[in-house]
Amino acid sequence: MKKLSINYAVNSSQQSHINLSLIFNYIRNSGSVNRSRIAKDLGLSIPAVSRSVETLGETGLIIKKRNDLGTARKGTPVYSVNSQYGFVLAIDLFSIQTEAAVVDFSGQIKYRKKGFKPGESSDVIRDLNDLIDKCIGGFTESSNMTKDKIKAIGLGVPAVVDRNTGKLTLSYYEDFESVDFKYILENRTGVPVYIENISSLLALGEKMFGERYSEETLVLVEIGAGIGSGILLDGNVYRGNGFAGEIGFSLTESDDVAFLGRKIGHLEKKASLLALKGSILHELSCGVESTLTPLFQTDPSSIIPFMIFEHALNGDNLCLMAISAMVRHISTALHNMTIIINPESIIISGGICSMPGIIKLFMNPIVEKLTMSLPFTPPNITMSSLGSDSGLLGAATMAIDSILLKEFPYHHSVFGK
Repeated sequence: MKKLSINYAVNSSQQSHINLSLIFNYIRNSGSVNRSRIAKDLGLSIPAVSRSVETLGETGLIIKKRNDLGTARKGTPVYSVNSQYGFVLAIDLFSIQTEAAVVDFSGQIKYRKKGFKPGESSDVIRDLNDLIDKCIGGFTESSNMTKDKIKAIGLGVPAVVDRNTGKLTLSYYEDFESVDFKYILENRTGVPVYIENISSLLALGEKMFGERYSEETLVLVEIGAGIGSGILLDGNVYRGNGFAGEIGFSLTESDDVAFLGRKIGHLEKKASLLALKGSILHELSCGVESTLTPLFQTDPSSIIPFMIFEHALNGDNLCLMAISAMVRHISTALHNMTIIINPESIIISGGICSMPGIIKLFMNPIVEKLTMSLPFTPPNITMSSLGSDSGLLGAATMAIDSILLKEFPYHHSVFGK
């Protein structure tokens, strides 16, 4: 949520709108809260808070209930966002199999549907439309809601997104760059469509619903077939001039400055799960001995990263060395990013998190290397607490914020800093 500043006097109507916005966003972030707490934390009078919550209640955006728990006096009215006021459709277009979910305004997934494999689709718009229809249809049928309750679509894509046009560049799936997802989907569905890089949405999802919810500055690094990252600064997605967070293009060795890569970055070439598999297959083809050798001789295509980690756990030297090289490149990239951003946390996400022995073989060595190399205490380095849901929840958060912040742009932290 972007910070706003007010450098001019406002009239009573404008002040009422500011109060309404401050109170609504405070309730959104607090979950459930009473008027006295709102007034105290925002520095507003009880009558001003009462007028605003009454107005918000009339619109259906918030609901009032009696408090029977907590420190407030029992029976005191508390207010929370009406999760049934509306829903958004969140879509992750980067998973091995695409997924869509209907999410309410409190961030609860109410219905979800698996779709097509984007790398194998011959017509992504046709397949995406089919997924959208099935997800919304399944939701309306199971909930007795009408589809006009869907207020917006949030779409996570493996690409850099132009914030003005919605067009994609540097897409993991090259065919996506010729598709105007925003224009096509808005015209077909009649609701606004918001698009963002999936790694940024993963970070946003972790921030809003994961274990690092209290932290404002964090980096999420997704490691799978490729490598990407999302950056949150002061709780907001940081895009720089549009390309911030493309950690997959990091250079980790001095002689790599001349590396030419547009679609696949240097770090992805060295340290993705796809690169790990390629490295092992190359070494095996050169005759390096390994417990994987018998399998390589009969069916080399069946050797997958999961298997490489398994054999490393069992002491296979080739697999241990390959994972160690992967760790070295990732650690170097994270060191450089940490020196520049100094995040509170670094979250590791993606297919890497499902590998056996991930803590022993991957996470602990990275922590050790950063502890030695950084001139200050390293950030918390953890694995994603949401798994594949973080992308969907990030896309939903983006869509909900985009709708609500148009009407309620003021946030109490703006005035507290």
